[in-house]
Amino acid sequence: MYRYLSGIMLLVLLFLSPLVYSDTLKVGVATNYPPVIFKHDGKIVGIEADLAQAVGKETGMDIRFDEMSWESLESALNDGKIDVVMSGVSITQDRRQRVDFTKPYMVIGQMVMIKTDNIMTHSSKLSMYKAGRRFGVENNTTGQQYVNDTFHAAEIKSYPTIEEGVAALKAGEIDYFVHDAPTVWKYTVLPRTQDRELFGLYEYMTEEPLAWAVKKGNTQLRDKLNNALDKMQQQGLVQRITNKWLPLRIEVGK
Repeated sequence: MYRYLSGIMLLVLLFLSPLVYSDTLKVGVATNYPPVIFKHDGKIVGIEADLAQAVGKETGMDIRFDEMSWESLESALNDGKIDVVMSGVSITQDRRQRVDFTKPYMVIGQMVMIKTDNIMTHSSKLSMYKAGRRFGVENNTTGQQYVNDTFHAAEIKSYPTIEEGVAALKAGEIDYFVHDAPTVWKYTVLPRTQDRELFGLYEYMTEEPLAWAVKKGNTQLRDKLNNALDKMQQQGLVQRITNKWLPLRIEVGK
């Protein structure tokens, strides 16, 4: 009788254990991309941070952020040091060869930022193609790839961080700084961070879906994240989080 009861208790514990214990999701982030992911008062915040916490609630997983440089995220993922990259990663064909992506949670594109003083001379697309124009980009980004592929007569300077690129633009060292739309919005229209020395050209130069990257072949985690994302989108949670950090609706050209 004792052995029979012990067996029943063991089965009960086995069935209940998934409800009591949760896995830890190691989320790799590079906190240099406000308002998508950044640090404020020592805390990791932004669209991706809130989405990660929402995924944790939806899946029952504990969320652990591992902060590192943008350049080291992919190697950390492939080495198993982190489980997923949630850091404003654009889906590209090149990256698809090295990692697997979830469904996109947002679609953005590259935009161009200039000095307000140069609106009359630098704001048209035609002016960008003039020989000798100086473009600034952040290292190892889709913005860098776009500028390299598009503006062959330009002088192109790359910077380790967004802040250094923006500082170079304000100092007159470059004519244009190209980065993802949220970066341009942050510096040119969002009330708390707007810099009136800068002006955004609100037209998407590219179309880039943002998604989360998992190790190649980790379909179990990818499917789990996709299921959570589907539910979050159905609940309107993804849109609410995005609106929280990007409260302005900006119409851009096609």
